[in-house]
Amino acid sequence: MADDHRNAHTRLSRNAIASVVGQLIYLVTRVGLPPFILLHVSLQDYSIWATCFLVLGYIGMSTFGIAGVYIRYSAEYYAHGRLDDIGRMMGAGIWLTLALGCLILGTLWVSMPWLYAWFHVDPGMQETMRLLVLGVVGAMLLELLIPYGYVMGGIHRNAENAVISLICSTLEAVLIVVFLLQGWGLVGMMAAYVLRAVFALTLTLTWFHRLLPGFRIHLWGLGKAQWRPFLEYGGVMQANGLLSVFLNTSERALAGYVTHHPGAVGLLDISQKFPMMATQLFNSATNSLLSAITHLHTLGEREELVRLYLRSSRYLNALNGLALGFMAPFATVLITAWMGQSVPVADAATLLLYAAVGFHIHALTAPVTSYFQAINSPARTFWAFIVPQIVLLAVGLAWMKWRGETGLLALAGTIMLTRIGSSLGVIVYANAQLGIGQFRFFREVAPIGALPYLVGYLASRAVSGRPELAGLGRWEAFGMLVLFGVAYGAVTLGLVFALLARPDERRVVHTALARLGQMLRIGRRGSDSPGAAAPSGFSRWPVPVATFGVFTGLGLLYSLVLPGGLLASLFAPALMPTQAWMSGLAVLGVGLAAGFGGRWADRVGPRPVLFAASLLFLAALLSMLSGAHLQARNLVLSGYGMAGGLGLGFGYVATMPALMQVFPARRGMMAGLALAGLGSGILSAGPLADALPKLSGNPEPLGVAETAFALGSLGLVLLLAGCLAMRLSPSDGKPAPAREWRSPRFYLLWPMFFLSAAAGIGLSRLAVPILQDMSDAAGTGAFVAILGLADVGGRLIGGWASDRFGRQPVCTGVFLGGGALCMALPFVGLGADLAVFVVCCAGAVGLLGGGIATLPAYAADLFGTSRTGRVHGSLLTAWAVAAVAVPPLVCGLETWLTGLGLAEVHVRFALLWMASGLLLIGFLCNLLIGQAKGGGAS
Repeated sequence: MADDHRNAHTRLSRNAIASVVGQLIYLVTRVGLPPFILLHVSLQDYSIWATCFLVLGYIGMSTFGIAGVYIRYSAEYYAHGRLDDIGRMMGAGIWLTLALGCLILGTLWVSMPWLYAWFHVDPGMQETMRLLVLGVVGAMLLELLIPYGYVMGGIHRNAENAVISLICSTLEAVLIVVFLLQGWGLVGMMAAYVLRAVFALTLTLTWFHRLLPGFRIHLWGLGKAQWRPFLEYGGVMQANGLLSVFLNTSERALAGYVTHHPGAVGLLDISQKFPMMATQLFNSATNSLLSAITHLHTLGEREELVRLYLRSSRYLNALNGLALGFMAPFATVLITAWMGQSVPVADAATLLLYAAVGFHIHALTAPVTSYFQAINSPARTFWAFIVPQIVLLAVGLAWMKWRGETGLLALAGTIMLTRIGSSLGVIVYANAQLGIGQFRFFREVAPIGALPYLVGYLASRAVSGRPELAGLGRWEAFGMLVLFGVAYGAVTLGLVFALLARPDERRVVHTALARLGQMLRIGRRGSDSPGAAAPSGFSRWPVPVATFGVFTGLGLLYSLVLPGGLLASLFAPALMPTQAWMSGLAVLGVGLAAGFGGRWADRVGPRPVLFAASLLFLAALLSMLSGAHLQARNLVLSGYGMAGGLGLGFGYVATMPALMQVFPARRGMMAGLALAGLGSGILSAGPLADALPKLSGNPEPLGVAETAFALGSLGLVLLLAGCLAMRLSPSDGKPAPAREWRSPRFYLLWPMFFLSAAAGIGLSRLAVPILQDMSDAAGTGAFVAILGLADVGGRLIGGWASDRFGRQPVCTGVFLGGGALCMALPFVGLGADLAVFVVCCAGAVGLLGGGIATLPAYAADLFGTSRTGRVHGSLLTAWAVAAVAVPPLVCGLETWLTGLGLAEVHVRFALLWMASGLLLIGFLCNLLIGQAKGGGAS
């Protein structure tokens, strides 16, 4: 039962990582809640909700001693294998919690009128506040009454606690959204919190008894030994906890009283949200520090304890500095992107700056307090940290009163200074107690946390004077945050690594990067290693799911740049050539990236290629957003046009090798499924754009750039999710042809791809104007939707049919059937039979879509799976050439034939017959493939 200190360190790392990841996901879910909540409740009502959790913080600290005893003494008893003592300690804690809980709830009930007066609560909201306070406090006491979660932390099971907390907090966030949409308001938010607590208790109870089967809590026969930790150690912890929570929330506790403003608490809560989230995120790693230090102290490992103290302080400072060093100088942009104009941006940004600096320094006291608790001396925290902070706070408030300051900014600034001074004082005291020189501590810890502030300040100064950044909207501010955040992170991490990282830390980074590279190369095919074996338990089904998600995301991203898409609305109608150039650049990017990307995917697998595509699309979205805000047409043109096209080409060819490899008997169906995802993404772009205001809770429609950025972000998320989920089975080990472009079969496949793509593009451009002459606008819109659905369905059916009946027979049917329908369309159009015309068009589009879906599997059959990416990438240049050449060619032919005296409708009919002729040429190429030599399967 008693692990050595190396096992304790392993558990500490595992628990710390799990706690940080769980806290990160929890905090991410909380970032989006305040803007959504403020759409359904007022800022004053939100202040009441924030006040309830302020009260909850004080009540929680009134039971802090009990929780601290559970964690600290569970760690000690568990280290010595004394499980029975843990059960007796829990029994004593339950009795104490029952008595204390009754006292707390009774005191709260009686003192509610005083709370109403202190926080200036309107009479109409007083009963609601009573219900909220009693509800959330009761839920907290219920969790303390059944203390399995605290004991799990003491026995080094923080990872399991993090999983439970993540599940329950996600459930709470979902319930808050549902209850607010039902119009339940603050009461619904309280109900979600209570349900979260009940569900967490159920999960914790189940998990604990799986960890320690047969464990029993002893409620009877308790002696002085069981009560003593709660009265001695817990009593000091109790006093420290109550005073600490007051000092940590003193600005919110005093805001309503000092400023007499009912919205002051809510404004502080919003302004401090991000700094508090950052410090909570990184300090969650110290939840495991108390049990680890207790373990080392119990075993007498003092040198190891000092190293752990210094290392945890250094890493806490580095992580908090990396996050807060960007938030502080970019506070105005951060508040604008998050809350828009629903709060006073300038005041909120100043409050965020104060909170960032103060909370950062205060976060460094976490290893100090953990050490004092571990050595059973929590009173040192009281005398060395809490008392000095109280004195400094009293001096600061007296200074404010003498100066006549009653503003919220003055209060927050004063408290920031008191927090910094007391934190530095207790750190110096703890260093002396541990025998650590002050110069050594600050040399190892301070620079790594200060450098990010310098980088962030220089970055903010570089852009603060630009006049076009003065009136940023929410989406422009968000884009600026992402752009500068990525640059800031890269520069800061590079400088820290180059200037401040120690040799052991650099080795850790090199090892982590090597492992990351190994993970990204897990899909390497190893075509020269026929002996590669499949990993145990490999499942191929995540591959088509991830591929469908990737292609759906690509469809969303590609829909933005299509003629008539959202980005076309950014330009005036007179700038149609600009729109055409942007679409042409995107297609050119596809052609340039496809060949290289396919070869890259064959060599290293899909993950690096998909990640590169994600980075290109991120750059494209940011350039589009910046160009729209700055009215820089060329920035949108070159950014989204070229970068987006390159990303589309990489993403398109990255996943096809995986599908061809893991489903050798269903290659056509898998290719059809992937390409149907592309069509589905394009089709869903319009409905999603219309639904965005409703989904975001914004009553006003979003701008064109904001809508395009939101849709692009959704596509980017799907692309990244597919990148993470994608994996490959090993190569089939068969030899692959080195130069497929020298094979006659390749030179027949390429024109087949080109001719089918050209016919499909031409059909789409010609059929819609013909239908406009036969129907109204609503009918035309329905017709376009039917064509899109026919294309998606044709890809699925064509892929399935090629698996069932063979590639060459299906391609024969595609070219002959498509050619016949294109030949028949002019006669149907002349007959003015709308229904038959729509059916014929849908049939032709479906057949051509099926042909496009069949060709990747056709190429894999001819050239093998080991070079599918290279072959398909080379073939994709045919589509790029068709997409660039066909539209201007159709326009030129229309102009020429019209100049010869033909009517417009007759010109379109003639061009449809030309498309039919192209498909007949494709039919001949398909027949010749069976007779050509070269390109054996691999």
